[in-house]
Amino acid sequence: MLCEKLAKMAKETTIWDEFVDPALMVYYTTKHMTMGVIPFLLIYGRKAVLLIDEPYDLHMRNHIMQIVKEVSHIREEV
Repeated sequence: MLCEKLAKMAKETTIWDEFVDPALMVYYTTKHMTMGVIPFLLIYGRKAVLLIDEPYDLHMRNHIMQIVKEVSHIREEV
């Protein structure tokens, strides 16, 4: 699976080597049918925590949006 993905990338781009780490992460965090487990769990003894797994912090979003509004206001004054 991993070799096929990298071979496909090598056909589409000359910088396929930059995709090795992301491809490995996908490989390690995907449940394998033959083993029935996620390799990351076997290697590190815990489940991988991905950014997509983190709860979305609405307070942080509101804070960032407020900063964006203030920055645009500052730009208008200059």
